Amino acid sequence: MISVDAMEWFALIEHVILTVFMISLVSVFVSEGWPGIARITLIFLKTLPGFQHTVDMFVKREVNDFVKQLREEGGKSKKELEKTPPRVTLPEKGISADILREEMTKINKNKIKTDAGKIFALVYTMDDDNFKLQKDAYDMFTQKSGVSVKHDALVKEFHHAFMHENALNPMMFPSLRRFETEIVSMCADMLNGDEKVVGSLTSGGTESILMAVKTYRDRARKLYPDIVHPEMVAPITIHPAFEKAAHYFNLTIVHVPIDDDFRVNVDKYKQAVTKNTVALLASATQYCHGVVDPIEEIAAIATETGIPFHVDACFGGFMLPWVEKLGYPVPKFDFRLDGVTSMSADLHKYGYTSKGSSVVLYRNAEIRKYQIFAYGGWPGGLFGSPSMAGTRPGGNIAASWVALRHLGKDGYLKMAKSLMKITKKLTDGIKKIPGLKILGDPSMTCFAIAASDPSLDLLAVADVMETKGWKMERQQFPTSIHCTILPQHLSIADQLLADFADATKKVLNGEVKSLPSASSMYGMLAKIPDKAIVNDVIVEFFSEIYKQ
Repeated sequence: MISVDAMEWFALIEHVILTVFMISLVSVFVSEGWPGIARITLIFLKTLPGFQHTVDMFVKREVNDFVKQLREEGGKSKKELEKTPPRVTLPEKGISADILREEMTKINKNKIKTDAGKIFALVYTMDDDNFKLQKDAYDMFTQKSGVSVKHDALVKEFHHAFMHENALNPMMFPSLRRFETEIVSMCADMLNGDEKVVGSLTSGGTESILMAVKTYRDRARKLYPDIVHPEMVAPITIHPAFEKAAHYFNLTIVHVPIDDDFRVNVDKYKQAVTKNTVALLASATQYCHGVVDPIEEIAAIATETGIPFHVDACFGGFMLPWVEKLGYPVPKFDFRLDGVTSMSADLHKYGYTSKGSSVVLYRNAEIRKYQIFAYGGWPGGLFGSPSMAGTRPGGNIAASWVALRHLGKDGYLKMAKSLMKITKKLTDGIKKIPGLKILGDPSMTCFAIAASDPSLDLLAVADVMETKGWKMERQQFPTSIHCTILPQHLSIADQLLADFADATKKVLNGEVKSLPSASSMYGMLAKIPDKAIVNDVIVEFFSEIYKQ
């Protein structure tokens, strides 16, 4: 039973709170008027049990009415607007270049003419000789995809046509909005997502990863405010972009070791999950060795704990689906697993589009909302941004859209088939070279080469390969050479095997020792126990190499 003194204290506290609230209301009214009172009232209502849902419904209705009005002004009838648009999927067969060019012509007829002088933001270029020179420079320095000359030409055409359009404002450039939503839809379908899966186009895998980490940090802040030091659990092989994201957004990654098969140890992974864990991470495939992490087992942990799970398929997202369809053994890694809540996949890798294109996908719109940044207090207007970048170049968006539609499912299957064939030829050939072996059991078109003979200096082998014109990707823990197989390798596989055999033989016979090249520095740094010193060397290297 509460005493009289306690009741008096409660009454006093209640009086003080009410007084402060009334003073705040008067202050807001003086400075902002009735709109300020409405704002404060809405904030207050959101704190009451049951009212948050009502507020959310109000906001959703207002936004839907606004967007509907915009679409009606764009020429769509009410009957068309009431229909739920079907999921856009990759075409079964790639669409011909001529048909896609006709479609681009129609799109260009309806888009805003930026050179007409009737817009006041977003585009700061003119269609002059300088613009033409930029197109020429893009053509000159853009690497060939290896698919076909026709494919590369089509991607460049679409890039040029939308090169200076800006996806910062999706209402100003509706064609870019269409391209992006259809790209996301096609990628979601490819990765076995249902119609609720949503996402964003980004500038690359790093931005996709940054957005996923930011999303789960902000989600935890709202749903679990008692988590002061948020953590993510990940295999030691997770891409360094997650380290960058953790550094930027003030999270900690708890690293879990891998087993002899180069897949993360699931038992240790589960033990690393704590009350501070806000996201689980894994790769399909991890870049180092081309191995798919035990996604299904980690998805089960995610389902059991209710913790979001991001699968980084930046490297394998546009290869594994086709490799699986070709009959190769590929473990489940995508939205077929209930525990998977988000994925990232790079279009500018095995999607065969121009550099600067990736997607981040979420199982539903409710998760994606935590990715979006909004600021309504700027005198320059209401500001919102779905991804890290503000200005987003339309050329990359258009190029990605046409690359997907031009290749189609049959085109991607064809590319995967030829690259897997050459990958198997190379891995089988490497295994036959005395002193060399393949690490783990790669699931797609990449692998890591290591020394099977303890006396073999693999970095010296890399040095000899460099003298033969090859550019070697050196790795550590353990020392290995990474190979990603690209369309350009189809014609030189035999030469690659011959050169590896010759280089390995020379090193084993003592004819060659480590040369004064990148291997010497790499090998020295890899042996330093204090990695802080290594980090200092890396920072100093980039500071020096970009000095004017």
